[in-house]
Amino acid sequence: GHSLEEQFEVNARGVRSVLDAFLPLMDTSNKARMVVVSSGLGPLMHSYASDENKRIMNHPGLEWDDLEELIKVCLSAKDGLEKVGFSGGPFAEAAPDFHLYGLAKMMADAYMKSLNKHKELQINSCDPGLVYTDLILKTPKYEGQSIDECSGAQTPKQGVEAAMRLLFNNDIEGSGHFYAMSKDKSRLLKSTIDVKPTE
Repeated sequence: GHSLEEQFEVNARGVRSVLDAFLPLMDTSNKARMVVVSSGLGPLMHSYASDENKRIMNHPGLEWDDLEELIKVCLSAKDGLEKVGFSGGPFAEAAPDFHLYGLAKMMADAYMKSLNKHKELQINSCDPGLVYTDLILKTPKYEGQSIDECSGAQTPKQGVEAAMRLLFNNDIEGSGHFYAMSKDKSRLLKSTIDVKPTE
């Protein structure tokens, strides 16, 4: 799997770089939209975080520097992530790749939420659902299985449904939310970065 440093570099710092690069280019006169393709693991890892770390990530005045400090704490954790308030619950041992990936997505979601101060824009995150990629094939549950054997897995093309709806549906309001598709794929479910949407 990928190291925690690599996960943060791509899935947290990388997301921040892309958002920051596009912000000045957005058409503020027409509620321009940006969507962070996240993961249901982001809110899940948020739920396993310590109360202090949750307070930092949910603070209305959150800045990237605050998240960078949390990232540095994680990367310097010599005695495990649980000791610094990011336990990962059962994923820490059963699916460590998902734990690390989820931590990075959690940081990206927190940064996305901090951008809701740009009231003229709509910036939200979404969970594409279980998508058949190399990531899931590295977990014991799915290792070596075809897409048909992975219960509920989607192709990458199917996995973009939530993001496309967030970009093009007319009924999306506000920023800083976390979305996922309903089980029957008929509608978007709205939640917050610390709670995975449910029906």
